Amino acid sequence: MELLKVKVFQLFANYRKPMSFNFWDSYPLPPLSTVRGWFHTVVDAEDYIPMAVSIQGNFESVVHDLQTLIKFDRKERAKDKGYPILEGFNKTFSKSPTFVTNIFHNKLLIYIHSEKRYLEKFAENLLRKEYPSLGRYEDLVRIDEIEFIEPEKREFYYDEHIINYGIYLNKETADSLGIKGINYRMNFKYDKTLLERTGLRYFERKDVVYIDEGIIDDGELLFDEKEERIIDLIGEHG
Repeated sequence: MELLKVKVFQLFANYRKPMSFNFWDSYPLPPLSTVRGWFHTVVDAEDYIPMAVSIQGNFESVVHDLQTLIKFDRKERAKDKGYPILEGFNKTFSKSPTFVTNIFHNKLLIYIHSEKRYLEKFAENLLRKEYPSLGRYEDLVRIDEIEFIEPEKREFYYDEHIINYGIYLNKETADSLGIKGINYRMNFKYDKTLLERTGLRYFERKDVVYIDEGIIDDGELLFDEKEERIIDLIGEHG
């Protein structure tokens, strides 16, 4: 199995959790849908491309900012709040103070599995399409390394592995290894046909577990010997 390994750095990033409004909370690592969307944007995809990812990383700290959020809002709120109305858009223009969680000094390691032609196109386009960002549009990414690798399958019955980095695991993988962490039901992909019919994104979700420490002393997983990292692919072809 051949994977594309992308090593990146972000000084600040917010990987916003759904349904966080007055306080923009963040996942500790980019969620599945964010990386999937990044991949599809870079390769100029018009339809969904089957793929699987392993998302890993370390960050130094979390910073909470108070920012002014400026947005288009419902026209009905103009009377209550005194917001100006943008007649051409039938919307009101609003702003409000919002607390935002920023992940600081984040070093990410992302493994992507898909058809070789798409992986090659991603590697080729990554530094050509405007500037790379992950999370919000302003969350710039510095690309430190990108290469194809052939991970090995390693058994951990007699060779334990210490996890000292953040990683998302499939819920089934975490359960089989007896590893506890933070459970998320993450958006992964949405149905394009339903989006065109309803204007709404109906997501397929994946159950994942986030951990940033632990010991693996059982089972068999993909392993990147150079980075000394386990790889647990989440998605199709995983």
